[in-house]
Amino acid sequence: MDSLQKELDVIQISGNDAETFIQGQITNDIKILSDEKKSIYTGYCSPKGRLLAIFFIIKIKKNYYLFCPPCISKSISKRLMMYVLRSDVEITCSPENIDYYLVNKDNIETLSDDLISLPKKIMQTTLNQNESLAITMLGGFENYFFIVGEKETLHIYKNKIKTNLFSWNQIHIENIIPNIFKETQDMFIPQSLNLDLINAINFKKGCYTGQEVVARTHYLGKPKRRLYQGCIELEEIPKIGSDILVDNEKVGSLINFYKQKNNVFKILVELRIEKVDARPNLNGYEIHSLIMQH
Repeated sequence: MDSLQKELDVIQISGNDAETFIQGQITNDIKILSDEKKSIYTGYCSPKGRLLAIFFIIKIKKNYYLFCPPCISKSISKRLMMYVLRSDVEITCSPENIDYYLVNKDNIETLSDDLISLPKKIMQTTLNQNESLAITMLGGFENYFFIVGEKETLHIYKNKIKTNLFSWNQIHIENIIPNIFKETQDMFIPQSLNLDLINAINFKKGCYTGQEVVARTHYLGKPKRRLYQGCIELEEIPKIGSDILVDNEKVGSLINFYKQKNNVFKILVELRIEKVDARPNLNGYEIHSLIMQH
């Protein structure tokens, strides 16, 4: 739990106008949460169409929970508040009554269906009877379950689940799903980080901040940059946002990483597509086994 909370913070958005408000801010369609009983990944952009945050969003009752790294949660909350105006919207950063944790299938199979039915599909979200807790299935080589809800309810469920500590960053790096940190805010358009490939952009929804740039990239040509997963051996822990080079020319940036073993790191990098096979390096060390979503 503690390690997960170091990786994630939550912004709660509620009020009668919450859905309409969020819809005008993000790249994805917030109505999916209610209509399809799913959770979503989405981008949050500047007017220039550059990512200020990537959210994982869950809905419980009429409350929306936007998960992002703690290093940007407070500044993003303040920025969102600027656009509330006269809408019936309340924004709370790090609400005290909400908690969350991440488990795998082995940890959660002890839950009985009379407590809560488990989601069967990736990104599907199920709620308990009084809608005080939600479970979402995350994808990848092994399915993980993200559980969020009121602390009192979570305490009851936690006693029925064998909990281990799993890393949000590690799971998402393995699944080639990016995140935005303070060091990388306002640097990338959503397509450069493959948000269109992970269903985090809806091109049929209404207007939102930065939409013109995102739509233009989609309809007028293919992106020149994409997100890739790779491996690298480094003597020191890398820094988010570090330059990726080919022959001393910057061709990309480090998006996220985790340490696998010894000095081996699994990383996500944003790269110019034509430079993927040109032996790009980070801090002078070559990046190996570059792959991306299909």
